[in-house]
Amino acid sequence: MAIVVLLLWIATATAGLTLLGSGSAARRAAAVPDPLAAAPVRIGAAALTAEGKAPPIRHDRVPAQEGDHTLLEFSHIALAITGIGCWMMFTFVHYRPLAWIAFGVLVATLLMGLGWLTSSRHEARKQRHPGWSFPPRLILLHGLVAACSITLTALTAVTASRA
Repeated sequence: MAIVVLLLWIATATAGLTLLGSGSAARRAAAVPDPLAAAPVRIGAAALTAEGKAPPIRHDRVPAQEGDHTLLEFSHIALAITGIGCWMMFTFVHYRPLAWIAFGVLVATLLMGLGWLTSSRHEARKQRHPGWSFPPRLILLHGLVAACSITLTALTAVTASRA
């Protein structure tokens, strides 16, 4: 049963990567060209100041766009990778606490993903970020496979702790 759950997790990750790729493609297509990107790039050393010192270094800040949720995006993916790693260790070693650790990581991943989905939907309703849209079919597929994997993960963890 642990191998079936591992395969479901891999299917969930594959659907998630497909979802992320299609959302990124839609975002790039709707992106406004950056006027600074067309500026010529100077190659070579900067001229020294009158005192013979290097000129002051500019520290340009790149402001985060409203509606970007980089922490949610990173956390969801990082926790998913961590959970798959814990579940792989449980599958190969059958150390029972690893099953519960993987289940806990999976629940945290689920909560991060739901937070990302609700914030994306909220921003899409306000039309602040119309380019960042995920295909509803892929969202449904990713969610259904994730629901199956979390259910089977819980069942396998309970079964492993009773054996």
